[in-house]
Amino acid sequence: MAKYHHAALAELAHQLRLSPLRLRLRQLDAAQFLADLVEPDKSYPYEFVCHQITGYRPKSDIQPKPLSGRTLVEDLVQLVEDLSAASPMPVGLTGTWWTTEELATRLKVSTKTICRWRRRGLPGCKLRYPDNTIRLAFSEPCIRRFVAKHIDTVRRGAAFSQLTAKEKQQIVAVARAVIAERRVRLHELSQIISAKVGRAVETVRYTLRRHDEAHPEDPIFGKDHQPVIQPELQAIYDQVLSGKQPGEVGKRFGKPVKVIQAIVREVRARQLKAREIQYIYHQEFEAPGAEEAILASAQARVLDQSVPRPPSDLPPYLQELYRSPLLSAEQERALFRKYNYLKFKADRMRLAIDPLDASDAQLDAVDAVLADADRLRNEILQSNLRLVVSIARRHVGRSPYFFEIVSDGNLALMRAVEKFDYARGFKFSTYASWAIMRNYARSIPEQMYEAARLVTGNDELLAIKPSREPEAASDSVLDGVRHLIQKGLSLLNSREREVVVRHYGLDNDGQAMTLDQIGQAIGVTKERVRQIERKAIKKLQLGLAEHEAELVPD
Repeated sequence: MAKYHHAALAELAHQLRLSPLRLRLRQLDAAQFLADLVEPDKSYPYEFVCHQITGYRPKSDIQPKPLSGRTLVEDLVQLVEDLSAASPMPVGLTGTWWTTEELATRLKVSTKTICRWRRRGLPGCKLRYPDNTIRLAFSEPCIRRFVAKHIDTVRRGAAFSQLTAKEKQQIVAVARAVIAERRVRLHELSQIISAKVGRAVETVRYTLRRHDEAHPEDPIFGKDHQPVIQPELQAIYDQVLSGKQPGEVGKRFGKPVKVIQAIVREVRARQLKAREIQYIYHQEFEAPGAEEAILASAQARVLDQSVPRPPSDLPPYLQELYRSPLLSAEQERALFRKYNYLKFKADRMRLAIDPLDASDAQLDAVDAVLADADRLRNEILQSNLRLVVSIARRHVGRSPYFFEIVSDGNLALMRAVEKFDYARGFKFSTYASWAIMRNYARSIPEQMYEAARLVTGNDELLAIKPSREPEAASDSVLDGVRHLIQKGLSLLNSREREVVVRHYGLDNDGQAMTLDQIGQAIGVTKERVRQIERKAIKKLQLGLAEHEAELVPD
């Protein structure tokens, strides 16, 4: 049962719980009798309710608003339970009492039906049974009054029978037939089937949901109560998407053109609804006039007159990156603001779409907003690609793996664009530099290890003796990586350094070890080795940040 609908009844229940026990039994009988008298369609003054239960009228001159009969019944039932629970009486003290299970058996209904009837005015008391348990029970007078007042409801409940397996199969078969002709939601379909098979709407809905849970490989509805996209519908959508005309597809599948178009809209809408649009939310997006202000704030970019000369050792297509116009701090903020607002707008638009009633105009509008957001994203990326190249050159110099490192840095730059919060006041180039460096701290040692596996001869791969003196990066990939790893390992204690070296194969033999093998070697558990490694990685990430001036170009 829910708590009280009316504050006046909640306060009255609190006061009655504090009243003498000698008055409790009479108050319980009065509340139960009143619950039977109240008509759901009428309203009652609080003064009347209080007088019927306590025999006294409230002295306050300010009376609560009249109480609705429908919610008053529920509050009276709750009041009876609360008062009886305050000091439960022994079950055999007065009259005949029936537990919920016993009453369900007597009236030939389910216990859930008894619980629903409590909301309609069947009050129960909490009693103490011989085994010292507290149970909800119903008195004989209350049962008789409720049955006499709701005789039709009780008869319908007793006449209800469980669905047979054949009836369940019939409901599922009718559901599939209706869905094949007309795409409808679960509730609407339940109403249609209820009229056909003579079962309650809720019974049909429950049967269909249970069928989908038992057959996840071939459900009728999804979790959103929308009909699932069958393989045939997906095939129709794919055919139209590949460029074939709806009329041609309709002839192949035996469906009218309008049906084909409706299927395409639904599948397209369902895919859009399932798409996750990530953005950085700000309250200003929902302010009055936000769209005009935000969209107008993103001004066109102005070419930077002090474009640096590109390094001569780069291929022409990378040199072109240095000729791309740069963004000022104001332009950068405006672009990120507009970029996140467009994704916010598209997300709100797609959530408001009903796949079964979506129009081409609605879907095109969402796609247009997302396309505008993608153009802004590409503009931001294009303006910062030179940053990736500069950081990669500082890390590995001219090496056979330079272009792979640049490609990996571009991915880190893309992730940084999605996570950058313009409202914090930092420049994106600073945030992106940190993101790219953190990515390189993980990826370059892995690149080095893979390269080391292919090296032959007696050349020593890495000298891992810790040194706090910075070394200049050489032109070879091994020297560049050695410089980075030495700087990081010097920040770790002996145990952390040993775990990192063994796990990533940074010693002279280049053989990586599992966490379990490392634990056996140093005499600790596998989980303890994992904890040491996590702590070391965090220390490396924080420690390498102190060398930003050396690793990131101005």
